[in-house]
Amino acid sequence: MEKIVISTAEVAETAPLSEGPARLEPKLPPAVAWWAKLAMWPLVLVLPLLCLIAIILRFAMRGLPPRTRFAWTGFLATLLTTSGLLTCVVAILAISLVPPPSFVSRNLTELDEKSDFPHLPSPAAISAKDVSQELKPLVAVISPTHRSWLHDRDVATGSFGAGSLLQVTSAGYLFVTARHVISGSFRQAGDNDLHALVAMASGTWAGAEVVAQHQYLDLLLLWLPRGSGHGDFSQPVATDADVTQGENVFVIGHPEGLRFSLSTGVISRTDSHMIQMTAPASPGNSGGPVFDDKGNLVAIVSSVIDKHNDPNAENINFAVRADALLDESGWKFFGDGQQHLLDFQTRLKQNH
Repeated sequence: MEKIVISTAEVAETAPLSEGPARLEPKLPPAVAWWAKLAMWPLVLVLPLLCLIAIILRFAMRGLPPRTRFAWTGFLATLLTTSGLLTCVVAILAISLVPPPSFVSRNLTELDEKSDFPHLPSPAAISAKDVSQELKPLVAVISPTHRSWLHDRDVATGSFGAGSLLQVTSAGYLFVTARHVISGSFRQAGDNDLHALVAMASGTWAGAEVVAQHQYLDLLLLWLPRGSGHGDFSQPVATDADVTQGENVFVIGHPEGLRFSLSTGVISRTDSHMIQMTAPASPGNSGGPVFDDKGNLVAIVSSVIDKHNDPNAENINFAVRADALLDESGWKFFGDGQQHLLDFQTRLKQNH
């Protein structure tokens, strides 16, 4: 086959074909009229109503031409997207600027209304049934506080322990618990801003002030002002002579979230600051009271040897002896904490 060669000069001399007259495209009216768009845009302020109208329009447009249906679908999608974004922005601003309702009370109404407290110590040994009825109302739920990142206010955390009511006066309530129960909030707060949340059987939280912590033992004191009412109570504390091996003890706490549970056992071993006992204890019992059979506060639950970590451990539980409350030394006080502890000690001496 003969090869045909075309030069650039021949290409340049080639005249372009005439395109002919321009093709006129018909101009169609908008599928969505301007007045319809103008009427629909204010609905972005009310997302639920806009969703309802969009659903109705989608069913109503099933018989319309495809061009009209697609135009309306795109317009409705734009409205819904805009309304959703606007609703999210408004919700975020509302949460950020408007304080949420508080679930923490300033006072424990349940205690404010209570005027009848048990007379302790009992002259005779009391049964486990009587301990449950008489002493459980003296036990509280203690939770560390958590500051919300949106608002400068205390909210309850997921963890909690127990606490024991030490004193009731016309001014307020003094509680004792284990220091490690709220140790997380200690690391975040300054010495003048230590708080915890306290609840009784009703479950209503009230904000309490940390007024003292023991520097060597797992003990901590909480103070809660009184809102109304009147009442008088001082929890007797077992002295060194009262704490003996083999003595029956009762533990009240919230093991594994089972609030206000009672367990019994005996004192297995004692030393100058701790007792070992057979009364079962679990997470949630920490800070809870250990009573003897006359209602004296023997100790505060501190720790257990976990069988998961040590398979040979069988019901080995420890508690800090409560007679540390009778000694002012070793405590670090905040606010009026020293005065509250002195008042408690003075009232105990007067009662004896």
